[in-house]
Amino acid sequence: MITNSTILIVEDEEDILELIEYTLQKEGFDTIGFLSIDKNVEKVLEEEDISLILMDRNLPGIEGSEFIKKIKSEGQNIPVIYVTAKDKDEDILSGFENFADDYITKPFNLKELVARVKAVLKRTAKDVDVLKVKDIVYKSSNKGS
Repeated sequence: MITNSTILIVEDEEDILELIEYTLQKEGFDTIGFLSIDKNVEKVLEEEDISLILMDRNLPGIEGSEFIKKIKSEGQNIPVIYVTAKDKDEDILSGFENFADDYITKPFNLKELVARVKAVLKRTAKDVDVLKVKDIVYKSSNKGS
């Protein structure tokens, strides 16, 4: 489940974006990176099978959690990790209130970022497996009916 995962990264600092992409690609993930939120980000969400979003909250033109609220209201159910300099308690709580599956503050450790990405993907992939197993059990128990 974790292999062949595509991660969408929105980070307005080019050096950080490149570092995150390089690190995740080295771990075997596919990445699609953006320096800002525009129509292309929404197009990627519609056309690609995105497994996880790494979202900065301090972006030009829009706060990252506002964009996440928007796509969640449109039915997107992709897990989100905020990677941001917003590190006050109220910022972190606000992030979790705004659909964060995890929250990483800058500066961050790259090994920890990778571990958290894998943990969120593992957690969200298990939900799918449980549904598949329940579906199979249900179908097999109804065969004799």
